Amino acid sequence: MLPTSTAPTAAEAADEVSDLDYLLKILHWSGTMRHPHAGPWASRVHYLVKALSTVALSLFICSQSVLLSRDGVADLQRFTLTLSVLATASTWMMRLRHIAAWEPEFHKLAVQVRRDFGEFLSADDLQLLRLRNTSIRRFVSAYLCSGVVTSAIYASTPISADGLPFVLALPYDVSRPLSFAATWLYTLYINYFVVVGTMAADSFNVVLIVQLRNQLNLLSRNLHSLNDNISHSNSSSFQTQSIKNTQQYENRIIHCRLRKSVLHHQSVIRNVQLLEKCLSGMLLGQSLSIGTSLCLQLFQAATRAEGFQDLGKTSSYMLAMLLELFMYCWFGDDLVSESEKVALSAYDAVTSVQECPTSTKRSLLLLMVRAQRPLRVTAGGFFTLSRESFVSVLNVSYSFFAILRNFKDD
Repeated sequence: MLPTSTAPTAAEAADEVSDLDYLLKILHWSGTMRHPHAGPWASRVHYLVKALSTVALSLFICSQSVLLSRDGVADLQRFTLTLSVLATASTWMMRLRHIAAWEPEFHKLAVQVRRDFGEFLSADDLQLLRLRNTSIRRFVSAYLCSGVVTSAIYASTPISADGLPFVLALPYDVSRPLSFAATWLYTLYINYFVVVGTMAADSFNVVLIVQLRNQLNLLSRNLHSLNDNISHSNSSSFQTQSIKNTQQYENRIIHCRLRKSVLHHQSVIRNVQLLEKCLSGMLLGQSLSIGTSLCLQLFQAATRAEGFQDLGKTSSYMLAMLLELFMYCWFGDDLVSESEKVALSAYDAVTSVQECPTSTKRSLLLLMVRAQRPLRVTAGGFFTLSRESFVSVLNVSYSFFAILRNFKDD
């Protein structure tokens, strides 16, 4: 009886290190993005939840717009608070429309990343990728939990005279117990839908960036090890052959490994370009919204927060905005760094192709030249999402806050 192998297959290993299914399920059942493998019943539920959530969010945006136009800037503190909430809700509404428009591309990216892992992943890389996948999954779980906590803090802290967590323009009397309970549950749902939905969508985008970064890291490792003595394991088989035949065999092995690396690099480039196409415009609007919200919330903290509850509510709002921007910038910077390392790894592999044919040397040179242009994710092409851009957004937000504070003092 033959022993059963416990080693995972290539497909199982790819599923293990490119796990996006748990995020796709969250996005599906929250009405944000349909799961690519959802059946007819699950798809109907998704579209029903999406339609109800869109209507509820549209009514909330209309209420904030009416409040903004009705009260004007007579009360600057209330105006900035309403404007901040309106900017956040409107940004999420636009993101929902954006996700719906680019849903096939997002599904294609999720499938393609998994396929690339299955095609280019080796057994030596599996353990490292397991550790990285566990780390990013813990990070995403902590990020989503922070969104739940932020929503709970914001929903439990009244800000209006009626005791609601938001200031709303309502066509009915909210002082009645039944009306108050229904309105509070409505604001609670809007709160969780916007905050948790935004963080789930951000987590999905960031995990895609992380998976592409991991593939660039694998590519660098494979190129760096190209000049290893690949004939060690086969030396006994070639003891009776000529040195020339042995060299030809090693050249063929190097050529195959280099060809596989070139194909892997081209696949990563296509996926990063598609991700940039999907996220570029959305990230520009999101960065502008976050910068505006940070400025307005700083103004609220400086002028309105008179107690622990007000300060806690404002702080939780700002922390959520900072985490949202910081996550994109941190992992976007890692993507740029890993893509730059590919060129250095290709340079280190030059010595391994000294005796190879000219075609092999040319392939390595072309890979090195292309890798000198780093892969990146930008905000509408205006700036690269990196740690430097995160600091720049904070500086701009603080500058506008200082101007707004001086205007209030005058």
